Amino acid sequence: MSETKSSCQIQIRVRYTECDPMGHLHHARYLEYFEMGRTEMLRETGTRYRDLEACGYLLVVTKVECKFRRPARYDDLLQLHIEVTRQTRARIDHAYRLFREGILLCEGTTTLACVDRDGRVTAMPPEIEPAQRREVERSEKNERGSHIEAQDQAATGEPHSGGS
Repeated sequence: MSETKSSCQIQIRVRYTECDPMGHLHHARYLEYFEMGRTEMLRETGTRYRDLEACGYLLVVTKVECKFRRPARYDDLLQLHIEVTRQTRARIDHAYRLFREGILLCEGTTTLACVDRDGRVTAMPPEIEPAQRREVERSEKNERGSHIEAQDQAATGEPHSGGS
């Protein structure tokens, strides 16, 4: 199973075709950059979005917000910071901050829902299950294992060997 990441950073160079007549990065491109960031974050865990789609999982944007602070321009080298801020059984929220040389250009958020091919809400695939949930399950499993060892030791008077 892949490891869920809670944050990621990517660099993006503004291309000429992405600019409006004023020479600024067109406002719609910021949302494309957000998607690039989410995709790269997922890829860094060893999972490709196309593989999730092939298994019938689709992540659809249900909400997006973007606050523009300063314009990006052609050939600017930008740093996009992406963070998972909340994840539930069927929803994942991301926050984005886009910088040029340490100057904040825009901030945004998205909410994605996991749906099947018929558009019905479904649980997230195991590949992007919240890391916190996996950690709780591991901890519970370890506690059960320790409890069983304690019962064995109490019953036999000997420590559990851990073997078969």
